[in-house]
Amino acid sequence: MDGERSTREGLLAPLLEAFRTYGFDGVSLSRLSKETGLGKASLYHHFPGGKGEMAMAVMALSSAWLETEVFSVLEGAGDPAARLDQVLEAFQSFYQRGGKSCLLDVMPIGGGPDVRAMVKALMQRLIAGFERLALDAGMEPTEAVSRAELALVCLQGSLVVSRGLGDAAPFRHQIESLRKGFLSAEGNGRAPRESGHFRPGSGRRGGS
Repeated sequence: MDGERSTREGLLAPLLEAFRTYGFDGVSLSRLSKETGLGKASLYHHFPGGKGEMAMAVMALSSAWLETEVFSVLEGAGDPAARLDQVLEAFQSFYQRGGKSCLLDVMPIGGGPDVRAMVKALMQRLIAGFERLALDAGMEPTEAVSRAELALVCLQGSLVVSRGLGDAAPFRHQIESLRKGFLSAEGNGRAPRESGHFRPGSGRRGGS
């Protein structure tokens, strides 16, 4: 067995893939054992709290990724358009262009109160981060909040739809829509202070 996978840290990557492929309720200890290459007793050695502790460890790993690749950019300084591009590219990479599910969707139902609390906190911070980006681009506060909420819906919702359809196209379309429309009124290049709202799906072109 790979020595790295015998450590708790080395188990997190395969556990992440298992949870976002099957969800908290859908993944069994047998499946987790198969995905990590460890027997159930060895898994409990590293995670005495069982599947719930594994889920929290995976959420902590995802939170650390968000901190480095997303929150630091959304909450940082610099050109808003460049920051938006960097964040969208990070999401595309993490979700393999829509080929992977979102942990914020597949974990909360059966993950227990601690997991649900973490998911809520991450969603709230994502909304606040996109709001900050919109404010930095010169939008009015009410418009910034509206677009920030819609950005999260577009990202997470399109992952759900892509998973249900078995087709990554909806996620790709919404990424393009956000890239073109989040910082401009109606997605048409007008200054963000003018009236109008970003429209989800406006970046979609014919075909996939």
